[in-house]
Amino acid sequence: MKRFILAAALAAATLSAPAYAASDDFKMELTYSGKNLATRAGAELEYEHLRKQVAERCEAEQADIGFAGVYAQNYCVRKTMTRAVNSIGHPMLTEVHTDRR
Repeated sequence: MKRFILAAALAAATLSAPAYAASDDFKMELTYSGKNLATRAGAELEYEHLRKQVAERCEAEQADIGFAGVYAQNYCVRKTMTRAVNSIGHPMLTEVHTDRR
């Protein structure tokens, strides 16, 4: 299955300026197997698969951020994963996501 996820990413501060936040919206297509969501172990496997896709995209989206790039990437992954899990809407996947936050 594929879902399009609108992700919010955070642009963070540079060393010489006060902290500021801006948002970047992007769409991404995620792939997952709905069959795996029937069990906890399968949902955990799919969660990690989704998280890897999201982390790679967030890293690319935040590549130009210097000082606070790691923070911006982590924020992007958290927000995008929440949106992805909500979009998929499967109770077992939601449970895994809740446990890992």
